[in-house]
Amino acid sequence: MVVGCSTTSDSNLDTETIDNRDTSSNQLVEPVVEDVSFEEISWKSCYQVYECGDLKVPLDYANPSGDSISIGLVRIGASTSPSLGPLLINFGGPGASGTELVYLYGSLWEYAFPEFDVIGFDPRGVGQSTQVNCPNDLDDDSDWILEDGEDVGDLFTEARLHVKECLDMSGDLALHVGTNNVSRDMDQIRLALGEEQITYLGYSYGTRLGAVYASLFPDHVRAMILDGAVAPSDQISAFSPVQGLGFETAWNRFAKSCDEDTNCVLNEFGGAENAFSIADELLTVTNLYALDGRELTRGEFHFGTASALYSPYSWPDLVDGLYAIISDADGSIHQILADQLSGRREDGTYDNSQSVLFLVNCADDPLRPSDEEIASAIDAVADQLPHFGPSFRGETGCAGLDEALDPLHVGQADLDVPALVISMEGDPATPLEWGPDLVESMGNAVLITSNGDGHGAFLTNSECVTDVVFDYLLNLEVPKNGWSCEEP
Repeated sequence: MVVGCSTTSDSNLDTETIDNRDTSSNQLVEPVVEDVSFEEISWKSCYQVYECGDLKVPLDYANPSGDSISIGLVRIGASTSPSLGPLLINFGGPGASGTELVYLYGSLWEYAFPEFDVIGFDPRGVGQSTQVNCPNDLDDDSDWILEDGEDVGDLFTEARLHVKECLDMSGDLALHVGTNNVSRDMDQIRLALGEEQITYLGYSYGTRLGAVYASLFPDHVRAMILDGAVAPSDQISAFSPVQGLGFETAWNRFAKSCDEDTNCVLNEFGGAENAFSIADELLTVTNLYALDGRELTRGEFHFGTASALYSPYSWPDLVDGLYAIISDADGSIHQILADQLSGRREDGTYDNSQSVLFLVNCADDPLRPSDEEIASAIDAVADQLPHFGPSFRGETGCAGLDEALDPLHVGQADLDVPALVISMEGDPATPLEWGPDLVESMGNAVLITSNGDGHGAFLTNSECVTDVVFDYLLNLEVPKNGWSCEEP
């Protein structure tokens, strides 16, 4: 089960919590020099009230006069004067589209950030930017799930074929989509905007991107919010169980909430835990009917369950999905949940988010362990995950890819204003444990936490962090490291 760190497309980005705000070393190619910018951004009207543009940047910053690629942008202009400059937002993944999500939630950004020019950008490889692609027909994929002791040899054969097809479809860009290059692209955006500094809001994987930008270009950061912290050390080849255990923790919190609710219909089956076991066992025997003549597989059942754990606002869907599977042998709700996380469109095609997730994570990872080492390590992780272990057991890491050209740069950030890192106790995809690791790696950052559930806090799944974050964002008031709050 490949699980990204993005905020999901149905995240409950929240306007209500804004109303009460107080408005009073690895090998690294040398960073691009400031005269590399190819051109200014030519903004054009789009979405009726916003502006869209493209920026040419080098494919390879080690060869800035070589081939170029395009970065797609959308801008929502500040409505106050003078403004506080540009606010760049990244929504995670890697693979989430910044142009799409800034547009979809445009009214929220207008309301929340009138002091800023809100800039959504598609990282290289994504959306309106020059894309990478891999074969990506994920429907009814039965290879996502393996039991302990099953032979994984065929998976590695398929992984190498998959890599070859990715490289054939994506060309050299597949080797240059790593986080270091995306951070350099961000600085090219800053230069093209004619700004000395940017403010940055990064969710999930966007925290990794922000940390790299801060270490490479600290003088160009006004303020930086890193929400849903990803530990820089959590590379694919680290084979850490932390994220998997995060999903297990989130499931347990969901199950406890259901069991304590007399109206939770899963109590008919003895509670949420029993319901999961019944549904999981049923899907080991047969696939289930889903919408439009599709079938829900056991792997998609796990993926759909994980998808619902991204936000407590999706917990009722998880309850309904489990109930429908057990009572009616109907997997439609879980199919929809799985589609949301895998990037399936209404026409049945998939976006390239899973391709980007794979290629970026491997471009960042300096190591290429053997097939045997991967299988053994993944098996050890899966053994620690009572619900999602069989889905993790099918992972093949970066097998088939050559060593990364420009692995993730992890360095201290000499910022004028410390970065603000946010973690949630019930976050499944970026567990609480990663917050202190990100702060330590940056050196100049503070951590605040909430006891809430869901992936991402600010304007999404938390109310209690809102005022503190706005005080930081607008007034550069840095909270005490370790500040925490309880959700109402």
